[in-house]
Amino acid sequence: MTITSSGQIKLTDIQTEFGGSAPTQLSEYYSGGSNVPAGTQSGGGVTIPTSGEIQLSDFYGSSSFSPYNISYLAVAGGASGGRSPSQDGAGGGGAGGMLTGDLQSGGSAAAFPRSETVTVSVGGGGSAQGSVAKGNSGSTSTITGSYFDNISTTGGGGGGSHSQNDSSTLDNGVSGGSGGGGGAPGNDAVSGNNSIGGSGTSGQGNSGGQTIQANGQDTEYEDGSAETDERRHGGSGGGGKGGSGGNGTATGVVGAGGSGSASSITGSSVTYAAGGSGSSGSNPSGGTAGTANRGNGGQGGSNTNSGAGGSGVVILSMLTSRYSGTTSGSPTVTTTGDQTVLTFTGSGSYTT
Repeated sequence: MTITSSGQIKLTDIQTEFGGSAPTQLSEYYSGGSNVPAGTQSGGGVTIPTSGEIQLSDFYGSSSFSPYNISYLAVAGGASGGRSPSQDGAGGGGAGGMLTGDLQSGGSAAAFPRSETVTVSVGGGGSAQGSVAKGNSGSTSTITGSYFDNISTTGGGGGGSHSQNDSSTLDNGVSGGSGGGGGAPGNDAVSGNNSIGGSGTSGQGNSGGQTIQANGQDTEYEDGSAETDERRHGGSGGGGKGGSGGNGTATGVVGAGGSGSASSITGSSVTYAAGGSGSSGSNPSGGTAGTANRGNGGQGGSNTNSGAGGSGVVILSMLTSRYSGTTSGSPTVTTTGDQTVLTFTGSGSYTT
């Protein structure tokens, strides 16, 4: 711990903080020597001498601790796909919002001092949709503390469902970290009432796809009136961190989920935050869940439950030589190269 800033200092206090073995001499603690890192300062901001006269009072408020940076990856929970009636497609769920980089303070990487706590919470995925309705959105993941700018990622937006009525918004995807894909549009008109994908959050994800209304038209009546020929549309894909969701078509072809984004913060490349695909007009079809702890969106479901969204994750990485070992919430602790990596799949904290 930091040496006292006033009162009596003993040589053993310096030895305890900076290392060395008895018997010790004050000359062993010049800044830049074998025990005291170069540039080490007292609590008053004066650099400990590198040679010449050195006194116990030079060490008031000093510490062997070297501030360090912490890298992070935060992914919110993905959304579930929508559920549509038989033979009509539903939209895939949007991926959870994803952010990565160094924890910062005022735009610059934060050099963490001793005893600062980084608190994390991990968002859950949206639950599978069991009735004809839009998918359920995912939940937020956060990284918070008093020494840096807090991080918050937005849960994915649920996929759209289907209504026969063109004036309904039931087929539209929900906005989120990445937006949910649109479901099959209405049956009333030949064209012009497309489903709409939900919007993504800037920097965190992308929008869901849309399904363009393209019903047929029969002109069988003598008076020239027409009858709309309902076509079964495929649902669109939910957006992902790496791209927007694909569009469904009037031939029942589904839109693919938007691509995720790869990160090597754990030491190997892993793709996070991919959107869920839409479902076709088959009866039943779809319902694949998004991958847990990746923040992926779930697939839409046609006359079957949609796929649940995948839960999120928060990962912290720092130099192993600086890692304090003080955590809560039981993160998985691994090492890669010179880095120690903490993977949180639930709430917890790390203290520097």
